[in-house]
Amino acid sequence: MLFEIFNISEVTVFLPIKERRINNKNIKMFTLVGIFMFGITVGTIQCQTYENVLNLRTTLLTSYNADMLPLDDQSGSLNINLTMVVFKMPEVDHVRGAITMGIMVTQEWYDERLTWTPADHNGTMGISIKSEDVWTPPLTVSNPVTFTMLDTSWMQVMIMADGKTSYTVGGIIEFSCSFYMKFWPFDKQSCSLELFPYGYPMNRVTFSVPGTVVDTGIYTENGEWFLDEDSFEYEINSIFGMSRVVYSFKMARLSSFYILTVIVPINGIGALTCLVFLLPSESGERVSYAITIMLSLAVFLTITAQELPKDGEPIPIICLYILFNLVVCIAGLLFVILNLKIYFRTEKVPMAKFYKSIVRFSKGKWRRRKVQDETRDREKSVAKSKTRINSRTVFVSNSEDPDPNLHENIEWKEVSEAIDKLLFYGMVVATYIPSIIILIYTAAASDYVTTES
Repeated sequence: MLFEIFNISEVTVFLPIKERRINNKNIKMFTLVGIFMFGITVGTIQCQTYENVLNLRTTLLTSYNADMLPLDDQSGSLNINLTMVVFKMPEVDHVRGAITMGIMVTQEWYDERLTWTPADHNGTMGISIKSEDVWTPPLTVSNPVTFTMLDTSWMQVMIMADGKTSYTVGGIIEFSCSFYMKFWPFDKQSCSLELFPYGYPMNRVTFSVPGTVVDTGIYTENGEWFLDEDSFEYEINSIFGMSRVVYSFKMARLSSFYILTVIVPINGIGALTCLVFLLPSESGERVSYAITIMLSLAVFLTITAQELPKDGEPIPIICLYILFNLVVCIAGLLFVILNLKIYFRTEKVPMAKFYKSIVRFSKGKWRRRKVQDETRDREKSVAKSKTRINSRTVFVSNSEDPDPNLHENIEWKEVSEAIDKLLFYGMVVATYIPSIIILIYTAAASDYVTTES
């Protein structure tokens, strides 16, 4: 496409030949735009050249020593303002007691050795210098998993004409935290990140936190933990005679995954323990069935132990819950074995009244037998009081037993089946009621526990 060039108030405009017809309104618009862009460009450049900045850098660093505190009075103290940004928390390892977090920390202070008059350097208001060439705070994590210093030689330090210096450091760091696992997997944790200037005592370097404690505007959510972004607090104290800033925060575990993969299966396996008493004794599978359930609970106990810290204090309630189900399962296995011995007992073995009472109780005849015993005792008492001959008491004896169940024929198999029935209901109560109570208590009682650093 061919173009025709128009120069309008020092603004060059390229227009196609086919669009030569430009009215006065368009010409005025192009003129105003050109003047506006020219003004912005001139105001931004301010005639600062490479030589201007290079000369300023040379002047500033000529007698500058990066190893010395940037104060004219070396007996004074330097105050540093800290502003922290948290942008991610990729991993929380509660077994090792470690948190991996991505942070950026902006440090601001006044370097009294790096000041100049902008007019003497062609209006230069600021300069950027490598951190290895000027003094920077040796910011260090005081509760790290491994020694961590937030400082790199290639990063830039922004310095203004009045000496105000800004230095941003950061990265993915790993620091320690004491996890309180009593209410796992419904636990809530309170942790802290501690920073201090390595090698500088409190009378030389101090910290302060102005404005917002922590900026979480660009934070990326963690899939397992909910970080309460409004819970960040700070405290300035000392460690080893050096100023320290402690950023404390709260986070809660998202327990949906563990509910589906641990708690629900454990409850299901616990429910299967009750069904062992409904299997027929002739099947020959009752013992193997109970052992399989017991081994399944043992596997879940092992898996859960791998997810917990090894300090053992305090013991998570969920571990006690699994252990309780395991004990109930072992008790069920013992009852099954003992009951099978009763089931296959020969009829030559005499049967005690206790076993007959179990059968009557399981069939609902216990109450009727009790009423019959009370009726028979009243009839005997009336007969004794009315029968007296020649001052001698004659007792009336009934040749017929009023209780037809006294001589009923009960077999050992019936006793075994009655015991199975009672144990089934007993196991249902022993399995579900404690489970409901423990799970409700674990979820409701969980709260943030602050541990001392």
